[in-house]
Amino acid sequence: MSSPEMIYIHSSSIHNTIGSAEPSDLQGELKKLSGRVYRRTDHFIQLAIIGAHMAIQGHNPGEDTAIYLTSGQGNMAVFTRICHERHVEKHLPRPVDFINLLSNSAGFYVAAHLGLNGKNLFLTHYRFPVQMSLLAAQNEIVLGRQKEILLGGVDEVISEVKQARKILGISETTVLGEGSNWLLLSPEPQGALATLEVKKKALNRQALQELLAETGGKTFLAFGKGFPPKEAEEIMALNKRNKRYVYEASCGYYETLPLYVLNRFVSREKGKLIHIDGKAESCMVMTVTSLAQPSGR
Repeated sequence: MSSPEMIYIHSSSIHNTIGSAEPSDLQGELKKLSGRVYRRTDHFIQLAIIGAHMAIQGHNPGEDTAIYLTSGQGNMAVFTRICHERHVEKHLPRPVDFINLLSNSAGFYVAAHLGLNGKNLFLTHYRFPVQMSLLAAQNEIVLGRQKEILLGGVDEVISEVKQARKILGISETTVLGEGSNWLLLSPEPQGALATLEVKKKALNRQALQELLAETGGKTFLAFGKGFPPKEAEEIMALNKRNKRYVYEASCGYYETLPLYVLNRFVSREKGKLIHIDGKAESCMVMTVTSLAQPSGR
């Protein structure tokens, strides 16, 4: 039975990299992909353009398609560089850095690159940037305020790994990564790859178990990278007919990683995935169900 909150995924893209000391040549990758380069862009903006470009390949979104861009920390490299220049070197920031520090500059470049003139938002959230952004998009589509939304999560890894881990609040052993993962969303089922539903409220352990008890067929469970491992094991033990979706080895840590997990499932698997993030007593839940044959990307 379909939910009144259900919306449809028509395209997805993945640009996922496990962190490296040497930054990748995104400018060259973008030129190879689209034939274009942008002189005043930086790593974060290039990541955003590449992911969005990949998401609409083979599609023709209307000019009024909205762009929702989310990130855990935004343009981290520019932020750390400006802090160093201002407080250590005692210099004023360069004008381009000052402009790009506003992370919605990336949304502007994505819109210009794709020729889209719709609503353009940069959204973030302390704990659940992906879930809150998808919830905002889901509400807009269900209420009929938007016909199509191109939604992406972008996080970059910075070369100062120790500093990055401190900013992110993660352990010294956590492997870092970066990504630009995008979805093209609409209310139309025709030609869709999958359905998507985001629960509006955080669930406690009892509500989560009631939800999982109702699942049937081929249902996978995925847990956010910060979800306590012991609690995940307890949930799997109580729901043995469900299968754990294992993705962790294919990525490093970044805050918009849940979008990578959803997109990876849609592109590779058949069936239903329930993504659980946070902790068992207060978790956000998203569900995707594949409708089309996975491409196996």
